[in-house]
Amino acid sequence: MARIVVVGSGFAGVEAVRRLTGLGLCERGECVWVTSRPSMVFLPLVPALVSRRYRPEDVEWSVEAYAGRLGVSLVAKRATAVEEGRIRLEDGETIDFDYAVIAAGARPAFYGVPGAEELSLTVYGAEEAWRLGGMIEEGRIQSMVVVGAGFVGVEVAAEALWLARRLGRELRVTLVDMLQEPLQLLGNEKASRLARRLLEEMGAGFRMGQPVTRVYEGGVELKDGSRVEGDVVIWSAGLRGPGIEAPREALARGGFLRVDEYLRVPGLGGRVYAAGDATEFRRGQCVALKMAREALRSAARAVNNIAARMQGAGEKPYHPLITSYRPLAGITLGPEEGILVLGKRLALRSNLAHWYHERVRRLYQELLAGKP
Repeated sequence: MARIVVVGSGFAGVEAVRRLTGLGLCERGECVWVTSRPSMVFLPLVPALVSRRYRPEDVEWSVEAYAGRLGVSLVAKRATAVEEGRIRLEDGETIDFDYAVIAAGARPAFYGVPGAEELSLTVYGAEEAWRLGGMIEEGRIQSMVVVGAGFVGVEVAAEALWLARRLGRELRVTLVDMLQEPLQLLGNEKASRLARRLLEEMGAGFRMGQPVTRVYEGGVELKDGSRVEGDVVIWSAGLRGPGIEAPREALARGGFLRVDEYLRVPGLGGRVYAAGDATEFRRGQCVALKMAREALRSAARAVNNIAARMQGAGEKPYHPLITSYRPLAGITLGPEEGILVLGKRLALRSNLAHWYHERVRRLYQELLAGKP
């Protein structure tokens, strides 16, 4: 009887468990679900908590009842290491497995910048976003610095400005980034120009082309020695791996898990797969982007490959859809504005992402919480 372990309860983790049970692998064997926090956070709508358009319970749901309905054993502990045939937990206990899917997500990256981790607020979870909205709502802050003008940075800035405007409050928001333009990593100049224009119309300011060298109480210091002041510093300058120890050949830069074309992690006997934000899927210069849809697709392929191996069939390679060569994204800038990115040349002012996110959110709420 095969034991399959899934680590993580984000998009990739939930999809892996859903697919394992759907294929009957948990009935024919044993499935164990390991997660440090037994809940799923609907990350695309976390910035919307800042503006109070959603509440925490609207975007985060316990997975305990879901695991129970599926007959999956839930272990609410953090996985600290993966070895060949074994997962090590935070309390020193281990779980043996025949196959594993590591879908533990990613964490904020601070790059060794003094004060960044200790003195800034990261808005990658429901509590942090709700807390930031409370600061604005209660009038405790009149200015904020957002370090990092990628997806999270521009969305949080827009939600904060929208809330302040609705409340009739003054709020100065400055986005800071070492790159020259917002959303620059997408490689779509139209999207960058549109994001800057829309955010400036909302009242945001920009300090671009200078990396942050220090975070202090009341602002940040830039490489050129200048400072940008703010009552709160939001850190959204990138991600690092999930913090799971693994053999050296299994780890890419930033602590992400390397995977081959079949999503297998090297150096672990060929029976450990990884999916979602925890991975670096790279083929030459083409890298799969860390998007919810990629998490779902990679988790499904990993589980399908496990099923194929258990049946003595051949595995199929994973072909990412959203990559550094072909970016696809829906970005929300408050409840009224948004940008649709289609490849490197097309960017549209569109609120389609609002509709899509709400539609998918309702599906997960029904799946996990049992309510429409």
